[in-house]
Amino acid sequence: MKNEKRLGIADLYEKKPAFADLSATNEATELSLVPEADQISRLCTLLQNGCFVKVRVGCSLRDLLCGQFNISPDYLRDDIKVLFINFSPVDNVDTAIVRDGIILALSAAMPGLVGAAMRKDGLSWMRSSITYTEQEEERVESEGVIQLKLFNLVMADLGESFLRRGIYVKTDVLADFLERFPDEFLRKFSRITKKGEVISADDLSHFLTTSEGWVKLSIQ
Repeated sequence: MKNEKRLGIADLYEKKPAFADLSATNEATELSLVPEADQISRLCTLLQNGCFVKVRVGCSLRDLLCGQFNISPDYLRDDIKVLFINFSPVDNVDTAIVRDGIILALSAAMPGLVGAAMRKDGLSWMRSSITYTEQEEERVESEGVIQLKLFNLVMADLGESFLRRGIYVKTDVLADFLERFPDEFLRKFSRITKKGEVISADDLSHFLTTSEGWVKLSIQ
């Protein structure tokens, strides 16, 4: 797959979708892939750069992670050591409120002094000036969209569940991502469907490189 315009990470995720963009049938084409086991881990790396998911906003971060994403409380406590909202580390998942359009990043423990400082149970005094604090705003629950980024072991553990749930990406973002793999990567999928119709790897490549808009990508 060839894409004439190579995009930087900042360019790929600069534009964030509104809920209405992803709800309109013509704006969000559903793509479903049936991958082999070794392809899943490689597809999960798409979540490292950030994708978009529909959620109920206005709830606490704990409610989002455990209630909507079905992450176990034990995993949240023991394995997700670093949480960022809009690039600011989060200390308390019960008081942090999920707002429409936020960027949420989740990671396991990171090495070194910086990693220790960024942990939710770490050296918070070292980052007091950048720690996420909730603004005095009315808390209203509604449908919304957030950008999600997963890193290291959290990506390995949870990435597949989000791919099965379905993530939203721009066509040019997905084209650029898949272009990084050999052509044989696309041809290994057992089945590729677009809006429920089976298509070939070449059809998918052509669609992604000639279309503009959002796609909902999921695996089965």
